[in-house]
Amino acid sequence: MNVDFQTVVNSVGDLPTMPAVAVKVIEQLQDTSTSAAGLAETVAHDPALSARVLKIANSSFYSMKRQVKTLESAIVLLGERTLRSLVLAASLKGMNKSFGLLEKMLWEDAIGCAIGAKVVARRFETADSEEAFLSGLFRHIGKVVLNYSRPDAFQELMQAVYNGEGDVQELERKYFPFSHAVVGAAVLKKWNFSESLIESTLHHADLNIDQREEPKLFRLTATVHLAGAICGKLGIGQRIPDTRTDLAALHSVKALGLNLSELPDTLDSIRVVFNENRSYFLG
Repeated sequence: MNVDFQTVVNSVGDLPTMPAVAVKVIEQLQDTSTSAAGLAETVAHDPALSARVLKIANSSFYSMKRQVKTLESAIVLLGERTLRSLVLAASLKGMNKSFGLLEKMLWEDAIGCAIGAKVVARRFETADSEEAFLSGLFRHIGKVVLNYSRPDAFQELMQAVYNGEGDVQELERKYFPFSHAVVGAAVLKKWNFSESLIESTLHHADLNIDQREEPKLFRLTATVHLAGAICGKLGIGQRIPDTRTDLAALHSVKALGLNLSELPDTLDSIRVVFNENRSYFLG
């Protein structure tokens, strides 16, 4: 798909901004001279974010053997890549003008898919688990952006989906010039995220990536695709669980060559991990 991302961004207009602390952390992580102390000092400028990062670091999701009491020790123990994931996850809530039921569902969808993608990546060794977490976190960032820029139109779209008029992919072009996948990829490009994150966001639903030419990217995107389907089946980020989806029939499952007998246990694991850790991420 040939997409002029700048045209897409211009069509959206009002964009949410990345929290200043998150932007600074990402910049610091690109500097090889950055220290754990320097990163901790940056995160500490946002007390609410600092508290949330520490809460998540001490959650069962990261299974630390001892309690992490300072940001610097969290960075040393968890690593810089995990810190980036935590900061971005903790910042996600702030990318909304308000935080009502719809925003809560979008947040749960993002965190649920991030957790699910990491569980799938670890269990089946389909992708780097930290990269899978971020890809899952941002797969529907386009929905957050559309809800931010045109909340009335986005809420009409979601109501039409709930009324059974079609799925999001079928209906969103009726309300917006570009799909949430294209908008999400364009915004991530503007925010200078990695090409793999941009591409996995763009193709999280259609898996339109050459498996032979880009096997690593395909497996990452397929991991996110499966995690998203599992979240839908569990009702994470949804009004009601999606009982129609047959996980075993998914293209992502077949292409990854997964053991079908392990899918029910994987679904249960994601349910348990999400329920145990959702409050840590929400803050």
